[in-house]
Amino acid sequence: MFKNKKKLIAILLVLTVITVGGYKVLADELTPLNNLQNIIYLIDNFYVEDKNLDELVDSAINGMLQDLDPYSSYLSPDEYEEMQVEFEGEFGGIGIVITVRENKLTIVSPIKNTPGARADLKAGDVIKAIDGQLTSEISQQKAVDLMRGEPGTHVTLTILRGEEEEFDVDITRANIEVPYVEHNMETDNIGYVSIAQFAKDVGYKTEEAINDLESQGAQALILDLRSNPGGILDEAVKVASNFIDQGQVVTVKSRRSDDEVFNVKSDIEATDLPVIVLINEGSASASEIVAGAISDTDRGKLLGQKSFGKGTVQTVIPLGDGSALRLTTARYYTPDGTFIHEKGIEPDYLVEFQLEDPEGEESNEENNEEESEEIIDNQKQEAIKYLQEHLNQIDDSSLDKAS
Repeated sequence: MFKNKKKLIAILLVLTVITVGGYKVLADELTPLNNLQNIIYLIDNFYVEDKNLDELVDSAINGMLQDLDPYSSYLSPDEYEEMQVEFEGEFGGIGIVITVRENKLTIVSPIKNTPGARADLKAGDVIKAIDGQLTSEISQQKAVDLMRGEPGTHVTLTILRGEEEEFDVDITRANIEVPYVEHNMETDNIGYVSIAQFAKDVGYKTEEAINDLESQGAQALILDLRSNPGGILDEAVKVASNFIDQGQVVTVKSRRSDDEVFNVKSDIEATDLPVIVLINEGSASASEIVAGAISDTDRGKLLGQKSFGKGTVQTVIPLGDGSALRLTTARYYTPDGTFIHEKGIEPDYLVEFQLEDPEGEESNEENNEEESEEIIDNQKQEAIKYLQEHLNQIDDSSLDKAS
């Protein structure tokens, strides 16, 4: 005991000498990494309370990354595994995509046909608290963990929306199965493709959907990217390749390498059908890559509302212990050289979203699921109207030539 006391006194004496007498010289000799190691060592050994060393290191890592941007983050082994599971298309939760914007936990978009969407959560909503725990006091990943859970359990979100007073939304968790690509014929000659997220194989599934619609007589297409938060960059290039037959889709610019130009994929045959792309404030990242490419190459028109505005690329780098680093490594630019980060993409046709019933009256939150099947999507209807007029003009032109 006495020996330990003498050792501690000696260490403290040395520290005092370093701090008071020779700090400037010592600081000049130490690299920043030496400082970090020394600080962790001192906290681990001499802080007034015992601290877990792994948690200290994680806190240091998270602190560095939070100072970079809202999209860079450290993923623990469990969090990295969860991310991979999510891209498989099935997980337990409420079905929303979030980010941190202006230091506030913000909804990018609710995923279609999930508890979050049915609870009328909207892109741009700020989540102030989760089950009473303030989101300003936790990491983004911790917020994700709090919202996920066993199907059938409940979670309460405290929401801030514009100038409205804050309000609570009680949501029952469900098994979130994301059908990433869906398609159907909207009319006898207009097909519809909806992409929920750019997960693995979405590009080829989009090609299959377009081929099926063309076989059913589609002469024009609607591509729905509303409330699509993005996903895998290469899948965005593949999806765009279904509509653009040649040239570039996106340019990625990083700090330590030459610009990387992603051209259309040669193994995907682009359709030549007229296309309208639906976008809204929940269309982000990879969605904006596709919408921007189609717009810049004059391959189609954009209809809806201004997109979210996320123009950076994150690379997920696996680490040796099963964890991973999600790091912003590049910025992307549309074919015209536009950097849309925090600006978004303006649609060619601005149409505010409003659900209407068949009689033309605005819907309300009390519509049950049977009624919601009959609700009219005014943005989709405007896209159908535009494409039908375009097809009619083509028919009239053909008649004029024939006469």
